[in-house]
Amino acid sequence: MEIAVLIVKYGFIVALVLEGGLILRALVRLAREKARTATPPAAEE
Repeated sequence: MEIAVLIVKYGFIVALVLEGGLILRALVRLAREKARTATPPAAEE
């Protein structure tokens, strides 16, 4: 029974870490997209 509790507890922690990683990856991708599309206008000479 103790093993089952440990598996559930650490499984939940691993799931949270993976979800956090996916969220961070999505935020970085979104930031890169915004940076690419929001290029400053060219300076006129």
